Amino acid sequence: MEEAQKAGKIRSIGVSNMTPKIWNKFVPNFDVMPAVNQVEFNPYFQQKELRQIMAKNGVALEAWAPLGQGNADLFKEPVITKMAEKYGKDAGQIILRFEHQEGVTVFPKSVHEARIKSNMEIFDFELNSAEMDQMRALDKGKGMHDPDAPGVEEMLSQYDVHAND
Repeated sequence: MEEAQKAGKIRSIGVSNMTPKIWNKFVPNFDVMPAVNQVEFNPYFQQKELRQIMAKNGVALEAWAPLGQGNADLFKEPVITKMAEKYGKDAGQIILRFEHQEGVTVFPKSVHEARIKSNMEIFDFELNSAEMDQMRALDKGKGMHDPDAPGVEEMLSQYDVHAND
């Protein structure tokens, strides 16, 4: 990827699923700092340690599963439902607004036109600092997927990214 960027074939390099452990192992050896790291991020898994590391390096975080992969518990959180009622929004809009205010890049997936429009209707209100703190307090510090799980590094190290070149 670095060679492609140097050759002018790409503008930026993005990575995904780089946890603090993986980041600290590999990124110091990169010639070019990634522009973005796409990782699981939602109110239940806010990636606080990783976000600090990335901020020091000027790297953006892009949320994978910003709505918690449709986790029903997340959408029923009293903190979120109360804010949704206050602002006349749905739970998904409150979640996306929180993430936006946290400086996280979000591209929520949807194939439904109404949901796509709804996901864009997060810019006409703002959560106050107390509400942001309430949202931050939802963090459980653990996601649904663990790129640091035993065996993942070994499995990926066997993968030949140039096999089909």
